[in-house]
Amino acid sequence: MLLVLPVFLTIVFTIMEMGYMSFQMILLNHATYEVARIGAMTQTLSSGTVLSDCGRLVPLMKRILQSATVSCTLDSHSFQDTQAGVTNADLVVTGSNPIKFVFPLSSILMSSRILCPQGPGGGWCTISATVRMPIERPLAF
Repeated sequence: MLLVLPVFLTIVFTIMEMGYMSFQMILLNHATYEVARIGAMTQTLSSGTVLSDCGRLVPLMKRILQSATVSCTLDSHSFQDTQAGVTNADLVVTGSNPIKFVFPLSSILMSSRILCPQGPGGGWCTISATVRMPIERPLAF
């Protein structure tokens, strides 16, 4: 029992940590998607010009997920919509969130540089999600 119990508990706690990490990843994916969707719908003025400042998306992410940070870029591409007379662009939103693992031995395994290369280590791991959303532009009449 002395030999098997620590190995068994480490496996059980690692499975629990993986479930926690998966839950946090799903939560971050959903939050990043919602911020990208709102940003893509509100990124243009009524004149059709695209705003390059994404600073107003940061409070939206903080309202959804307190500890998460968000950054965004505009990705213009050469696709020209000839019927609408506009050049399309995409809003690329990247959300990242540090997570803290709970169980001692499994947190060392999960926050290692192999499984979590972005994390600072020591039981912490930083996960990130990126969403690309086409920017909604009003049609010019």
